[in-house]
Amino acid sequence: MAITFFLYSMNESQNNKKMCISIVTIILTLFTGLRSWWLGDLIKYYTQFLSCSGDGWQDAVFGSFTNIGLRLVFRIVSYLGGGYEIVVFMISALVAVSLGIIIYRYSPSPYWSYLIYISLGFYMFTYSGLKQTIAMSFLIFAAMGIFENNFKQFLFWNFIAGMFHAPAFIFLPAYMFSALKVNRNYFVIILFIAAIVYLFQGQILSMMTDAYYEEEAQYVAKEFIGGRVLMMILILGVSWFLRPPRQGDDVYCKVFNLMVAAAIIQYFSIYDNVFTRLADYYYQFSILLFPLMMESSEHRLKYDPNPKYTMRVHQEYIYTFFAIGITLFALWYYYQQVNTPFLESYKFIWELDPYSLYGA
Repeated sequence: MAITFFLYSMNESQNNKKMCISIVTIILTLFTGLRSWWLGDLIKYYTQFLSCSGDGWQDAVFGSFTNIGLRLVFRIVSYLGGGYEIVVFMISALVAVSLGIIIYRYSPSPYWSYLIYISLGFYMFTYSGLKQTIAMSFLIFAAMGIFENNFKQFLFWNFIAGMFHAPAFIFLPAYMFSALKVNRNYFVIILFIAAIVYLFQGQILSMMTDAYYEEEAQYVAKEFIGGRVLMMILILGVSWFLRPPRQGDDVYCKVFNLMVAAAIIQYFSIYDNVFTRLADYYYQFSILLFPLMMESSEHRLKYDPNPKYTMRVHQEYIYTFFAIGITLFALWYYYQQVNTPFLESYKFIWELDPYSLYGA
């Protein structure tokens, strides 16, 4: 975050933006890709890697077509003579590179994007949710299909994501939902969708938990609306104030709609916390919402002198106030809600024998 803030704030050129993102991408790849297998859930997948590498690999790989993607990667890498560490590094590179690409193409501020990515827990999740992390990376490319109105691209990458984590297919409605026009009928449509979701909540809950949990259903009900839903609503309210979604402001409107979808899905966490993970498929694009809503009208006019929509203009102190507030809140949220003790014991792969039964 410090790298992006100081370098990019000094010179907001495309070359400088590319340099900032490249540096952070390399750091994230190395730090995540070279971590010990005893950090997060890597050791669990190492057992699966061995099954896909040895005798009887056909049953291990093709015994079930659900989430077959990762098992295919295991088999291909082992067939080519690579070890498990190669797979881990490849996945880490995929995550960091896909993140860097979407930030470079659509975010006016790498600082805000990486701040949100880390503080809201998306980076931390890469240590404990390998299959979903891969799927979320592929859905970044699917989202680019949304922003570029390329349905074939969207469908292709959504299919690839679903091969690694079947619940990623929850992102399929995103293409149509993101295209909703924010007009007088917008809230009527949202309320209609919310009503349908509420009426069929039992069926949706059963279907999605069965798809997410591979071994058995694990219902963990909160029985009250969690702080994450309220935080999403607050974020949407602030973004509406700073940059109201208006026809012609295409990418921002689509990102805004993805956040609305995330809030609707997150609501189901009162019945089962699996919906927090499912909401992340949409919520991850908050890495674009924050920098877009914090982009001043002067900055937008610099890159789009003839906008197709009416901009809401704020005084500079308004952006300064929200910039300070969001940064402080992001740091507080990270240390209170996201930061976990296992990072304190972070070790690189060469510091612990990865093949030792107890990591010693």
